[in-house]
Parts: sequence; C-alpha cells; structure tokens
Amino acid sequence: MATIKDDRLQIRVDPQRKRLLERAADAAHLNLSAFVLQAASQHAEQVLAQRPIIDLAPEAARAFDDALAHPAQVNERLASALGRPRRFRWVD
Repeated sequence: MATIKDDRLQIRVDPQRKRLLERAADAAHLNLSAFVLQAASQHAEQVLAQRPIIDLAPEAARAFDDALAHPAQVNERLASALGRPRRFRWVD
C-alpha cells in the first residue's frame, strides 16, 4: 500500500555539502530526497531513544507537574528520621 506524501520539507545547503550528500545517495543507490529522509529519520530515532519517556494519564501528569512546581519541605519528623542511625546496611 503506497503512502501519500503531502508534506514538504525544504532545506538550504551549501554546494559542497550538497555534492557530498549526492555522492552518498548515489553510493546507497537512492535518490537524494530518499537518502536525506532516511538519514534524518535514523538520527531522529536515535535522539529520541536516548530520552526517557514517561506516559502518564492526565490526572497523574497534573500531579507530577504540581510536585515539580511545589517540592516538599523537610519537616521536623523527617529531619529526625534522617538523623537516626540506620538499622540496615546496603549490600552491593
């Protein structure tokens, strides 16, 4: 099934870089548009794969945003707990 391509992407490039892209596209047996689109798409996927994604329901997203905007304050009870000796130890 063919994909309908209605959107257009235009870029300006210096002649030296265009020749480089044309040579690479020719070596890959692709036209210039297909080569540039393929290379840009691969790079976009790599960039996005390096970013953590958190998918939250709208209510959870609002709660998360609120927690970031208004961080909790350390109260006396928490400060006291943090000051007590631990009854456990981490095992690595």
